[in-house]
Amino acid sequence: MGVLKKAIVTGSDILDFIPQRKPFVFVHSYYGEDKGVFYTGYIPENGTLFTEDGHFAETGIIEHMAQSAAVIVGYGYKSKGENIPVGFIGAVSKFELYTMPLVGEELYTGTRIMAKFGDISLVECTISSNDVKVASGELKIFLQK
Repeated sequence: MGVLKKAIVTGSDILDFIPQRKPFVFVHSYYGEDKGVFYTGYIPENGTLFTEDGHFAETGIIEHMAQSAAVIVGYGYKSKGENIPVGFIGAVSKFELYTMPLVGEELYTGTRIMAKFGDISLVECTISSNDVKVASGELKIFLQK
């Protein structure tokens, strides 16, 4: 992780690639792809959903993983001039939380598409903050076209 640090998409422009809206947006930046891994970022702020006692909670981390995958899909469809489909989490597996990230520290997430069958994808996410591994896991995502 840490290969791509200059964002391609930031701030409110990220809303062009995901269906979520405030207060349920957990991706701030899209950094692009390197060797089959797509990178996103998010900085949790005090008072946002899923923050408690100065930390970003496990549920927020999982939603950040899902929205990271959504950005990747949305960016690909929009690049081709196609409508972006809505995606749904079908399953979360192999999730491991190594440390609770602090509010105000950027989560830097690498997402790799492991398998694809029709409108179903299996993605693997690894999240770090300040070069320390925060969490990892797999999501099965269904696209509704």
